[in-house]
Amino acid sequence: MNYENFVKKIHGEFEMLAERKGLSGRVVIRDVVKNNNVHLKSISVVNDENQATPTIYLESYYEEFCQGKDISMIANEIFEMYAKNSYGLNFKMEDFLNYSYVKKKIAYKVINYDMNREMLKTVPHLHILDLAIVFNIVIEEDMYNSATALIKKEHLDMWNVSKREIEDVALSNTPKLMPPVIIRMEDMLAEMIINDISMNWDNEEDESADTGQENYIKEDCVYGENSKEKMPEYVREEIEKMKCDDKIDMYVLTNEKRINGAGTIFYDGLLKKFADKIEKDLIIIPSSIHEVILIPSDNGITDEEVNEMIDEVNENELETVEILSNHMYLYRRKEDRIYM
Repeated sequence: MNYENFVKKIHGEFEMLAERKGLSGRVVIRDVVKNNNVHLKSISVVNDENQATPTIYLESYYEEFCQGKDISMIANEIFEMYAKNSYGLNFKMEDFLNYSYVKKKIAYKVINYDMNREMLKTVPHLHILDLAIVFNIVIEEDMYNSATALIKKEHLDMWNVSKREIEDVALSNTPKLMPPVIIRMEDMLAEMIINDISMNWDNEEDESADTGQENYIKEDCVYGENSKEKMPEYVREEIEKMKCDDKIDMYVLTNEKRINGAGTIFYDGLLKKFADKIEKDLIIIPSSIHEVILIPSDNGITDEEVNEMIDEVNENELETVEILSNHMYLYRRKEDRIYM
C-alpha cells in the first residue's frame, strides 16, 4: 500500500473510531508545511466548539505499517494519542483574535533562513546571520508535545499591531516562557538515557502489573540488575567514565522545555555571562533547532573538523525538519557578538 492509500485508510478508520466513541467534529487530513519546507500529512478534528485540537502527523505511522504493523492497530494508537493530547488544550480560535490574550504567549524561535525562504515571505521575521527569528503563540510546549501557532503577516493586520511590537513582546516573553539551561554534555546524555529507560520501564510495568515480579531493568538495557531507584546514579557514573576518555568540555544550551531551544543564543547577556565565567570565546555548534552545543574555542579542534561533524549529524542523525544550520558559529566575548 502506498502512502496516499495509507492516509485514506487511516482517515476512514479514524472516522469510524470517532463515531463509535462519540467524538464530535469533522475528521480532516491536511498537508502541513513545516520547518525547512518539509511537507507532512496530518490528521485532526474540526469541532463545533471552535476549540484548538491536536494535530497528529502520519509519516512515522506509515513507517510502522511498512514494517508490518496492522493498520487497525495503528489507527487505534493515533486515536488514543489524539484523545490523550486533547485534554489541557483550552485554547479556542476566538482567543487567537484577542491580542491582549495572546500577547503574553508570544515567543520566538530560530530557523534556517535559506531553507525557509518561501515561508518567510508571509511571516514577520528578523534576519540575523544566516538564521531567521520567527514568532509564534505558545499554547503548550514541552519535550514530548508541541502546540504552537506561527504568527503570519495577516495576523498583525488582524491585531492592528506592528512587527516591531511583536519583536519587542517576543524578546521579552521568550526567556520567561522558556528559561535557558546550560548543561554539561555528559549530564544531558545521562538525562536522555534515564528518561528513555524510565519510559520503557513504565511501559513494562503497565504490561506486567499483575505478575508480582520484582522490578529490574532488562538485561538487554546493558545496565544489569539495578533497581529503578539506583539506575540514575549508575547511568551517571558510566557517563562520567566516558568523560575521562574525552578531554573536550562540551555544554548543551537549550531551554527548560527542551524544544525550540536554539533561540537561547540570542537571549540578552546569556552567552556573555557564560563565556566570561569560563574565560573563553565559544564555538557554537547548531546541533538542531532544539539546542546548540558550546565548546571553548581553544579546544584544539579545527573549524573544518567541526563543520564536518555538523554535516554528518545533519545527514545521518536529524530529521530535515530539525536542521538549523550546516556550519559552526563563533562567539567572541570581547565584542559580545556571534560571527559566522
